[in-house]
Amino acid sequence: MTPKDIIKSIHQWLYKHRIALGILVLYGVVSLSLMAPMASSNIIFSINDTPSHVGYIAQARTAILEGQFPLRVAPLEDNGWRYPGFQFYSQLPYFIGGLFYTLVTPDNPYEAYKLVIILALILGAFYIYRLGFQLTQSRIAAILGGIAYMSAPYFLNNIHARGAFTEAIAQGIFPMALYYVIQSYLTGKKRYLILSAISWFCLAVTHIITFVYGSLFIGILALIVVIQTRKKDFTFSRLLPPLQGYGLGWLLGFYFLAPVVFISPYLSIRKQINVINPFSTNFYTPLANLLSPTSLPAEPSPSGLATTYGLHPAVGWILLAGWGVSMYYYYFSPSLPPKLQKTRPYMLGLLWVFGVALFLTWSPINIWNILPRKLWVTQFTFRFLTHVMWAGALLTAYATVLIFRRRLDRRHLIIGILAIVLASSPWLPAPKGNLTVDKLKQEPLFRYSGALDYLYRTPIRTLYGKAPLPLLHPDWIPGYSTWNTFVNHPLILEAELYYPAWEKEEKPVLFIEGEVPLDNIADTATLEVQIDGKVVGSFPLVSRELKGEVPFPPLPDSKNDFGLKFVVKGATRDGQPLNIRVKQLFFDGMLPKNTLIPVTETEEKCQQQGVSTVCEITVSEDAKIVQLPVLYYPDMLKVWVDGQPSERPFAVHHHDYNLTGLYLEPGTYTIRTTFHGLAWANWISSLAWLGLIALIIFPKFPRFKDKGGSNQEAVDRKQEAVVRR
Repeated sequence: MTPKDIIKSIHQWLYKHRIALGILVLYGVVSLSLMAPMASSNIIFSINDTPSHVGYIAQARTAILEGQFPLRVAPLEDNGWRYPGFQFYSQLPYFIGGLFYTLVTPDNPYEAYKLVIILALILGAFYIYRLGFQLTQSRIAAILGGIAYMSAPYFLNNIHARGAFTEAIAQGIFPMALYYVIQSYLTGKKRYLILSAISWFCLAVTHIITFVYGSLFIGILALIVVIQTRKKDFTFSRLLPPLQGYGLGWLLGFYFLAPVVFISPYLSIRKQINVINPFSTNFYTPLANLLSPTSLPAEPSPSGLATTYGLHPAVGWILLAGWGVSMYYYYFSPSLPPKLQKTRPYMLGLLWVFGVALFLTWSPINIWNILPRKLWVTQFTFRFLTHVMWAGALLTAYATVLIFRRRLDRRHLIIGILAIVLASSPWLPAPKGNLTVDKLKQEPLFRYSGALDYLYRTPIRTLYGKAPLPLLHPDWIPGYSTWNTFVNHPLILEAELYYPAWEKEEKPVLFIEGEVPLDNIADTATLEVQIDGKVVGSFPLVSRELKGEVPFPPLPDSKNDFGLKFVVKGATRDGQPLNIRVKQLFFDGMLPKNTLIPVTETEEKCQQQGVSTVCEITVSEDAKIVQLPVLYYPDMLKVWVDGQPSERPFAVHHHDYNLTGLYLEPGTYTIRTTFHGLAWANWISSLAWLGLIALIIFPKFPRFKDKGGSNQEAVDRKQEAVVRR
């Protein structure tokens, strides 16, 4: 093919797709305008979690360059001990962001972050447009529906106020999943099944909460459509392609979903989910604020600002109007326009989805106690606004047709775009922040957001010599208030923590070293060490340096554990508990089989080689447990000792982390450790991807036809013509 032929082919392709390309350009311009609070390329809009997500993208690039595919481990987080934040939280947004940072914006992770959000805004709006056009047969109404979706208040809240990066990207992906589910149902075509599966996969590995509740709300829509069409335009065989696409999406993402299902109960974040009833968060979403025409905090404050700056959840009057107009015409108008009659069941389904989601957002009654506890994963009721958004945007397209009928033209499009964007503009907060991109690049850590959520924390089952003791209860919940305790290790006073009993042959000695804030001691003070309520040692707090040891008495044979408690005798100047920072707190005097070569010694003998941590360790007779600088997760690590697979890694505590331990006889070893995920789940996903590739390669695929055969073919051909337009 000559260059002239290539240019001609490009021109033909551009002409054929000129409308779609023009709509994408329009959505690109609108999305760029909605990103105005992030206009700076140097100063990060550093409210809430935005800097953390930019740090994730910086670490994603490091992970990509070291060979991770898919992303699983954040290389720099939690002391570089291979924190699997990508494995349990989200993968796709950071992978795309990491690629952008590598290939498009190599000097600026913040620009890569913004590009991913812009892509999500355009994608979400475009698929709302495609579905809206199919349902209403009006291009102008469908375009306005896409604008209404991308400029919805909650979408802007997630981008700017919350910095909820992965949830915002999921809001961009969800309309694509919805579109291909409906196409699979209507046509049964192979390509829609494949695209539906890929869409569900993308949603699952982006944001679990949106995936779970998106499945439920699409189920509600499907149920209503099936009930409405059961007598004249429905057979059960039509459900097979969308169900197959959904199931295949699960299998494609099983390497990610299986650990979330089976390992998450033992992670820190699950403790939070299990105790926080979503009903307790509905103070964010009083009905008046949900219906407010402008952006306002839910509760008064001295500054007039919300606790979370800019977080003012609302439906938006555009979407409310779309719902209200559609409901009026559906229930009270004598008839709908002929072109809407065929999609009337979808209109009813969208009305119900909008109403149910809005009710759950408002939550005037506590229904959560009677729902399965797993549904508490939503955490905040305002998250249901995502499903208000897509239902409301499609209803906006319906309402536009219902109001203007056949009189829609370009004037309505221009005025409609202006009205929608201006109505949503109050949810664009004034930018704040002083964190520079250069400063973040120097230390791209997650900090408070997500750095501790996905740690594997279980009760200590064995007391190990030279392992710093945990200071937090196993049911500790990650949060700002406990961050200091986790990272800086202040000694917890007055609280009794329980540890497993030592073996009879052992004679434990507690070693303590810390820093005492003498300026806060009113007169004199003493630190007492108590075991099961009995004082076994004490230290006068007379210098800034606290250092000492306490031999522990034997425990009764019937004891399986003991309570350790620290008490300060003496007053402080500010009346608050004394904040003694712990530098060392561990037992010694244990048997060699229960004594560590601690991570403080092994870490300097380890190096990162691609995705593996490789260590050269010498084990002596005095300590036979090697504590590796790798966070422990059961069944998710591959460990080789001198080239041979090891089946014996176990959790060994280091402060409030669980690191990987190996029991080895004396000698010198080369140890290689890789975070691999659940092997059986990886195999399932691999086979599913091979099956998907086979579906793409092999042209023949059974179509699911109704008994009417030729009638269904006609429906399929007509539907395909609509999709092409």
